[in-house]
Amino acid sequence: MPIPIPKKPTGYNWGNADAPIQVEMFMDFECPFSKDAWLKVLKVANIYGKERFRLSIEPISLSNHRQSWDVTKAAFIVAGDDTNQFINFASYLFNHQHEYSNGTFKNKTLTQLHNLLAEYAADAANWQDKEDFLYKLESEEIYQKARIPARLGIIRGVWSTPTFFINSFPAEELSSQSTLEDWQAVINPLLN
Repeated sequence: MPIPIPKKPTGYNWGNADAPIQVEMFMDFECPFSKDAWLKVLKVANIYGKERFRLSIEPISLSNHRQSWDVTKAAFIVAGDDTNQFINFASYLFNHQHEYSNGTFKNKTLTQLHNLLAEYAADAANWQDKEDFLYKLESEEIYQKARIPARLGIIRGVWSTPTFFINSFPAEELSSQSTLEDWQAVINPLLN
């Protein structure tokens, strides 16, 4: 079965569409390496600014991160189409990653995870209607939205997170351990 073409470009996009540096970040909310890279990437984006740097964030779920799929769906619910809301909620989720990791959830249920995510939505985004949030977490609409970045990742050959592309090409020299200087060493020559 072919992968359907989405109705709009995927990801949460920060920066101008015609910026000379286009960075795609495939990340997983349960991945400790994605967490390590998150704030660094946001710092890099802010240093270069929206005129020169566009960040496209593609949340995916790796198979060994059992809670990640539902955490990803929660992010889609809270953010809607608002990139800034997504960035804020993603930062909140990464700060609470230890509360929903595989080790923490070894003997917990899916219902407990959903209730935790509803608490996160209320705390981080002032989501007042818990029943509405829980309904959306199981909805076909959110399922369809959340699987698009995962399918894009498959097409692009993404098998670990974080994975970065710059101007549509793999940036294999960048990882969760990359420093600001490492990012600048890759980006600055592209701007000159």
